[in-house]
Amino acid sequence: MRQSLLGALCGLSVDDQVLRAQLLPRGDDATAWFRCADAIAFRLLRFGGRALSMDAGDGPGMAALLDAADDLLSAVEAALGLTLDPLDIGPCPDTAGLTVRIGSLDQQIVLLLSVPFDAVILAQPAPLAPSLLGHIALPVAIAVAGPRLSPADAATLSPGDLLLIGPAPIAATLCPPHGDAIPGRLDPVARCFRPH
Repeated sequence: MRQSLLGALCGLSVDDQVLRAQLLPRGDDATAWFRCADAIAFRLLRFGGRALSMDAGDGPGMAALLDAADDLLSAVEAALGLTLDPLDIGPCPDTAGLTVRIGSLDQQIVLLLSVPFDAVILAQPAPLAPSLLGHIALPVAIAVAGPRLSPADAATLSPGDLLLIGPAPIAATLCPPHGDAIPGRLDPVARCFRPH
């Protein structure tokens, strides 16, 4: 489901805005979520470049907000094959599932979507997703197993000294900021990391 949601929402285009999505940990305690059928819910945080304060007691304000966000909600519905027709406003349904933050690249639009694991979605890959994938910066570190040196040789090194490791692929570990480290080999000539 994670792959389906992200593949359908990253690269989605709405009103000349390109959207991207990321998974968030569950646990938003806000009480003003639009709650839909099948324990699906959404919450608008930013729209038209301004932060929104959703007030469950302001029925006309909430209706106006839904009208203004109609194109965005229709695009998300079409991408995921589900219906976002609010039944009421209240806390996010307390069901196991995924919370997705959907936002435009310039942060003019930010929407939270809560989808339970048992929801039936018919995700369609976003048309701009392939072109975006090559341009997303991901913060990672690569730890390289350095050469073995005797204590006497290591003591002669000073800041700025270079150790030549050669052009052959070397053992390395890819270390993402969140998640498990991935062991593999780094090819310094091709600048390519291949997992084991």
